[in-house]
Amino acid sequence: MGLLDRMMAGAVRHNGTEAECWVGPEQVVEVAGRTIPGGLFYLGSGLKPAINEYWLDVEPALIDPTLRVAARPTHAPARGFALSYADLGTGNRAAYLEWLAGDRRLADAGAFFHLYLAGLERRLFVGQQLATDPAAEWHAIYGELDRLRSEAGNGDYQSEYRVSKFAGYLETLMVAHGTMRLEPPRERKGWELPGALRIQFGRLAHEGKPLPAEWALSWALTSPEAYLRTPAQRLPQEFEELFVFRYRERFGEGMDLPTSGPQIKIEYRTLNYGLPDAAHSVGLPDVVEAPQVDDTLRELGHSCCDELDALSRWLGRNPDDRDSFKAAALLPVPLLHETESEELVALRTLLEEASSTAAPWVFDPAPLIKLWSPGSEKLPKKEAVIASQLLEKLGYGIEPDPRFGAPSLLPGMEAILFEIHEGDPRAPSPAYAVASLLLHLLAAVAAADGTISPVEEEVLESQIHGVEELYEGERNRLHAHTQWLTRSKPKFAGLRKKLKPLDNAQREAIGKSVIALAAADGEVAPGEVETLGKVFDLLDLDPDSVFSELHAASSGSASGPVVVREARTPSEGYAIPLEPSHGLDRAAIDEKIEETALVASLLAGIFEESEETPKVEAEPVIPEPAGSAGLSPSHLKFARELASQRSWSRLEAETLADRCEMMIDGALEAVNDAAFELCDAPFAEGDDPIEIDEEVAKEMLA
Repeated sequence: MGLLDRMMAGAVRHNGTEAECWVGPEQVVEVAGRTIPGGLFYLGSGLKPAINEYWLDVEPALIDPTLRVAARPTHAPARGFALSYADLGTGNRAAYLEWLAGDRRLADAGAFFHLYLAGLERRLFVGQQLATDPAAEWHAIYGELDRLRSEAGNGDYQSEYRVSKFAGYLETLMVAHGTMRLEPPRERKGWELPGALRIQFGRLAHEGKPLPAEWALSWALTSPEAYLRTPAQRLPQEFEELFVFRYRERFGEGMDLPTSGPQIKIEYRTLNYGLPDAAHSVGLPDVVEAPQVDDTLRELGHSCCDELDALSRWLGRNPDDRDSFKAAALLPVPLLHETESEELVALRTLLEEASSTAAPWVFDPAPLIKLWSPGSEKLPKKEAVIASQLLEKLGYGIEPDPRFGAPSLLPGMEAILFEIHEGDPRAPSPAYAVASLLLHLLAAVAAADGTISPVEEEVLESQIHGVEELYEGERNRLHAHTQWLTRSKPKFAGLRKKLKPLDNAQREAIGKSVIALAAADGEVAPGEVETLGKVFDLLDLDPDSVFSELHAASSGSASGPVVVREARTPSEGYAIPLEPSHGLDRAAIDEKIEETALVASLLAGIFEESEETPKVEAEPVIPEPAGSAGLSPSHLKFARELASQRSWSRLEAETLADRCEMMIDGALEAVNDAAFELCDAPFAEGDDPIEIDEEVAKEMLA
């Protein structure tokens, strides 16, 4: 006895009339002068309902040709329920027959639709045992239901729901019986998990097989428990590819499924009053909603949305730039490696050619700027940040990098490429900020005589080893940064502000460090002396003390660079002048490293002040208000004022900044930095006029 036979046990059957009355999908019949092709309904007289528990004495879906039909149809009510064909008025019978003879659109069926669905239910539950090819009939009925289901959105939600439920039930039944090929569903239809998905999970669990990636993805796309956010809808292809990649990365051939649990039960509540409801087990464990499955796949879907979030938000504001460099820079690395646009191929070729020689890889940014933004003379900070992100995802770092406090790329500049690895920092740590500031100061002093000697260059490199708490990736970047500094003739612009918070001990420690570097190659040129005077002025130290400090450094006296150890034999120091040295004393390098460590520890307070507890009388801690975007109250006020209109002239913006007691450039930089942190886009662009990005402003200040 088959599954449906068991389900229908006890029902009253009329097999002879069943076979006579059923009109198959290949048949064409004529009823009341109307030619009806396509079948899939009952036509005749005397067909009894499958069960006699109700007041019905005839099959509700049966079209009785002996009943009168009006010449003109009376259209069916948009809502409601027709108990049986026999109960319809003559005009409604005409309308129902014309609907059957036409396109059978769900939107046009109205209340008549229930009669049509009731007939399909009867054939599935009662008549299938009489069919010469039951599987073919199942597929025919399923195809009709799927066609009707595809018309969802016509406003008749009750009919749409009934079609979806019946189609889902039949699909599950066919999968369980093996009459439908298992394909992972990729589209949610209704608010329940597809039956085929539930069956497949149960079958894999029963056989002890892992869950393949395509079925895990099917769960993410169709389960109401997935809760996928906007990136999955805006970037469906990217989401699917990333989900499959991350799933295989994490689980290999697939995650293990639980092998125990309640049995899968297939249930269906019939619309036909002459049929019993269906409820039966298929002998497979119901594991698709087990917590270890649900939670794991939901978390993976959320993390993929997180990875795509920046690109999704950017494309939300720039929908026409999907194939641009900027969009590529926001792609997760696994997807970027699969992208082969013409621009990316050209960029990869450019980078491979630049890195084909021995390190350091000196790189001319001009071709990159031309490729990135044809016709532009330079990359603005925003563009340079995005370009650096893209290079990083292709396996390359570049100095200068504006994300680490360096200027943007310019044609004619000698940049440095270097290899980076997954997990390398993407923003400067306090230790990195300390080291780069020291290197900037030291390189400016070393370059004061017009050149940086090999000895001075080696001393600069040695400073990196003296800074503790650097990540390995940061050390690699600092080496590239040093190579760039030795070629870029660094200036002192912008350093006074960074040095302003230093106390006297910190200023003196830095002064001694730069003095030691100037004397490192055995010669101190007049230009270096002049530069040292400028450094001392920046540090609010006495410029006239430069000569005495140089003398101390060259003579090795106790007032020399910075002593960081208790009693030890002093190094020989540096004489002024000496014969040019083409080697470097290892002991001197070690001492410089220790000196750098001390100076770095003194400087760390500049960059970590926000992490320390102020040593003042205790005050109540006021939580950061909603919409502050990490800005200080004054900068937040400035940003809110800017957001009040889309465009400002330079003069208007300067006036606004004055009212907020801020300098315009510094205020704009602070607000834009916060915008990049929160939205990956600038708050304001341009110099005169200054344009405000309304979407960014809304997101930051909401």
